[in-house]
Amino acid sequence: MTISWDPTLELGVPDLDRGHKEFFARVDNLVHAIRGGFSRDEVGRTLAFLGSYAATHFAAEEALMRAVEFPGLAKHQSEHAGFARDMAALKAEYQRDGASPSLILRVNVQLSGWLREHICRTDRELAAFLREGQNSAR
Repeated sequence: MTISWDPTLELGVPDLDRGHKEFFARVDNLVHAIRGGFSRDEVGRTLAFLGSYAATHFAAEEALMRAVEFPGLAKHQSEHAGFARDMAALKAEYQRDGASPSLILRVNVQLSGWLREHICRTDRELAAFLREGQNSAR
């Protein structure tokens, strides 16, 4: 299963959309590394990079939310923290069990599902808030 960007996920906020597209590409790379039988070190590096990318992306999103005084910041931060916990659990599972079919399935379902849900619901609320702010500034 390929994890790919879907144009219906577009928020109309270029910085967020670029980050989300990159997220999907990185998760897809992780799936290919696990399935392709890459070395434990390579998959570990891919997992670590994805975790690092998530932290950077989430920090930028949260800084934007603080700058525009987005009222949903705490909820958003909580979801980001949940994703970070899930990533840590996946990394620990990989270190313990290797590229098991269970891990591949969880990466596919859990990470891509979380990304889609988060973008379609929580990030869409942020995008609407940003558009409202731009419209009221005119």
